[in-house]
Amino acid sequence: MNRKILPLLIVFLLSFSTLYCQKFPFGKLKKGASLVGGATREISEEEEYFIGRAVAANILSQFSLLKDQTFSGYLNTLGSTLAFRSQRPEVYGGYHFALLDSEEANALSAPGGVIFITKGLLRITSTEDELAAVIAHEIAHIVAKDPLKAIRSERVKQLGAFTAGEVMESQGASGNMMDLFQNSILDITGTLLQKGYSRGQEKEADLAAIALLRETGYDPSALLSVLKKIEEASGKPKAKVLSAHPPAKEREKYVQKALEGETPQVEQPERRQRYSAAKRALGL
Repeated sequence: MNRKILPLLIVFLLSFSTLYCQKFPFGKLKKGASLVGGATREISEEEEYFIGRAVAANILSQFSLLKDQTFSGYLNTLGSTLAFRSQRPEVYGGYHFALLDSEEANALSAPGGVIFITKGLLRITSTEDELAAVIAHEIAHIVAKDPLKAIRSERVKQLGAFTAGEVMESQGASGNMMDLFQNSILDITGTLLQKGYSRGQEKEADLAAIALLRETGYDPSALLSVLKKIEEASGKPKAKVLSAHPPAKEREKYVQKALEGETPQVEQPERRQRYSAAKRALGL
């Protein structure tokens, strides 16, 4: 088991036990009974937070973070501005944005508001509006809770069937809960890095990103611009570009249609200055 994930597994288990001991005191539910009248319950905001931290730890076991203070501050300010105007402005623990030291052009959104951009994808962007378009797309996945939907349905049902009494009274149940949590993490990580979201989920995220860019005053056509750059980069030998996403050319078609009648904005000087300064801090 990944050493970065183990502490989060333990904290998640304790949090789960405490939360449901408060809601369902011992003796009021029979062992093995469902928590919600036999139906699968939704994963709570707090549970999503711990799942997201474990997914992030798993990703960081494969990629290193770039920790430049100047760029991190810029990225989190930009990301938080977009998240605040989204359909899900607050998440348990808050949104967090970070840069992965990888030349693969990719962006990843873990449950609970953890969003990673790779250095390779940052290289592809040339304006703050394009970077905002990438982030807006990932925020849209968080809003729709797409990362959580990557957990296999049978695991979600098992999670909904645990009672606080089972977790607290039985060592075996605690072990099963940890296995369930760990396998859920693997489901999500596999989707983010290998399998990818469905074409329908990606389309909804792209269209939601366009709406969010309009809402925040960024150029919606920047999404189309960055998709074209991704398509161009993917044609280069040995390039690894959004490998877990549908081909950029497919996405361009419906994005172009959604932008009909839209006049591209002239880049604002203050945005150019912020963006250039942040990239210079990384030596890009």
